[in-house]
Amino acid sequence: MPFRVLVIDDDPDTRENLWDILELDGYAVESVGSAAETFVDREWARYGAILLDRRLPDASAESILPRLRTLAPDAAVMIVTGYADVQSAIVALRYGAADYIVKPIDPGELRTRLARIAEQQRVRQELQVSNRAREQALADLQVKTEELQATTQQLWQAARLAGVGELAASIAHELNNPLGTVHLRLESVLAKTAADDPRRHSLEVVDQEVERMARLVANLLLFSRPGRDQVSTVRVPSEVIKTIELTEHHLRRRGIEVHPEFHPAVPDIFADRQQLRQVFLNLFTNAGDAMPRGGTLIPRVNPGVLDSGRPAVMIEIVDTGVGIAPEHLHCVTEPFFSTKDEGKGTGLGLAICRRIVEQHHGTLEIESTLGRGTTVRIVLPVRNGENVDELMTEGSES
Repeated sequence: MPFRVLVIDDDPDTRENLWDILELDGYAVESVGSAAETFVDREWARYGAILLDRRLPDASAESILPRLRTLAPDAAVMIVTGYADVQSAIVALRYGAADYIVKPIDPGELRTRLARIAEQQRVRQELQVSNRAREQALADLQVKTEELQATTQQLWQAARLAGVGELAASIAHELNNPLGTVHLRLESVLAKTAADDPRRHSLEVVDQEVERMARLVANLLLFSRPGRDQVSTVRVPSEVIKTIELTEHHLRRRGIEVHPEFHPAVPDIFADRQQLRQVFLNLFTNAGDAMPRGGTLIPRVNPGVLDSGRPAVMIEIVDTGVGIAPEHLHCVTEPFFSTKDEGKGTGLGLAICRRIVEQHHGTLEIESTLGRGTTVRIVLPVRNGENVDELMTEGSES
């Protein structure tokens, strides 16, 4: 882009001479003959220099210099003056002029001064670009540093969570033996208790609660036990019910009512049962956390169809919780992203759910309205030879 010069002079001959000199040296030139013409529809950012006559018919240089410096702060203003006006030109420098040149103008001197101005502006622009680049680099470094700190903290939280999980699994394993002993003793006592004995009802209630505790422990062990993918035929409604049993205390303590809705003709799928339960556990726990003051959780299971047209099972986990802000909705399944308070979430739950669903060649979508609730929709293909082969191949490679 050529260096552009604006000539402001009331003498037509002077304007023409300056135009010829500047154009010959490769400058882009514009010229006006008065202050009034100067300030009409002009793009001031285009100018690198302004040659300003000391005396115009409708203004003096001193009167229009402040306005020129405001409109074109990056343009260098050079005062053009006669011999008798050198002192006045020096005064004009105090108003923001960059230089002055005396009439009659020496073309060589003008070239030298403009070349110096152009070089100064080039250096200044390069410094500005360099400063902006440095500031941007510092800002980027600050962002990366904050991201690294947040990620490090979340990794520590994940490690602590893993330790808690191992401890819970160990405790659940140890609970199996005493629960089994209590169950056997209750069976023995019930066998010796007559059907019309008033104590029998209380014994049966205790026995039912022991069985429920045993199921919870068994489910907890299934969720926490590591191992290779175990693909089998899975009835999704049954797995949802088992997850409800596992999270029943967590939900009931928050005043959350669970209302399952299962279509009577839901087909079976081929899936890793343990991984599928992990998905449901994460989603139920998230829903519970989103309803700290109570609400309704509706797990739905219906026949569905994938985008490819393949038959599928559609699972919807609907809650009436606080919802997710629109600006967060697109990144809630990213690893380590969490909308929970610090220390209450690792940001891994939904990321793990998405990975497991995608490994099963399904889809996971989230719809949410802030203050009204969230729906997590999972669509998994029904059992068929192609799906089984793909899952088994992935399991053998892991």
